[in-house]
Amino acid sequence: MKIDGVIDSVVKFLRARIITGELPPGRKLNEVELASDLDVSRPSLREAFRILEQKHLIVNVPRKGSYVAELSIDDFTALYQAREMIECYAIDLLELSGKKELPQVEAAIEITSNLSLPPDNDPQQKLEHLQSLVLFHYRLVEACGNKHILRFYGTIASNLARYQFIYLYKPNMNTDSHEDHRKILEYIVRGEYSDAKSILKNHMSRFSAFYALLEDVNANE
Repeated sequence: MKIDGVIDSVVKFLRARIITGELPPGRKLNEVELASDLDVSRPSLREAFRILEQKHLIVNVPRKGSYVAELSIDDFTALYQAREMIECYAIDLLELSGKKELPQVEAAIEITSNLSLPPDNDPQQKLEHLQSLVLFHYRLVEACGNKHILRFYGTIASNLARYQFIYLYKPNMNTDSHEDHRKILEYIVRGEYSDAKSILKNHMSRFSAFYALLEDVNANE
């Protein structure tokens, strides 16, 4: 279903601010103020809220209103289990079809070949930087050719980005994603799908150190 342009703009605006933490976990979203600030009707804003709720970025509490969804260890763990399942199975499907040439995945890698960290005081540039990095993973899942798997991946991507944003921009926590991505593609091109999955799993396992960081985030809310 095509989304109205106004609603789509509101969704993108709120999504960005939730991912970057400008709208922090647990924040109540004042419908009247937001509709006025964004110059949109309240029905349009409510539809944007509904879409964001489907992306697990906000929660609606009956008779109380809408809130930015909380971050939690349990949610983080469940997301990464789902992510590993989807991305590794995408490689299994590539192997099943014998597909080795992935031009869109290669293009996503090239985008990050000379990427540098954005200014620490610019949330929008940091979000764009993150989106460039995670494009590889989206293209990898897309390459498997299963539209239903890709659609499901899309339902967790925005929520996943909240955790990735915190991890990526913590001091000394950035990893060389570009090099890992290139190795994964090289193994796929050679038809060494099991090795590609091993590199992918190791790449994602680095986020295990994030547990302590997330506890710190929750403690400081």
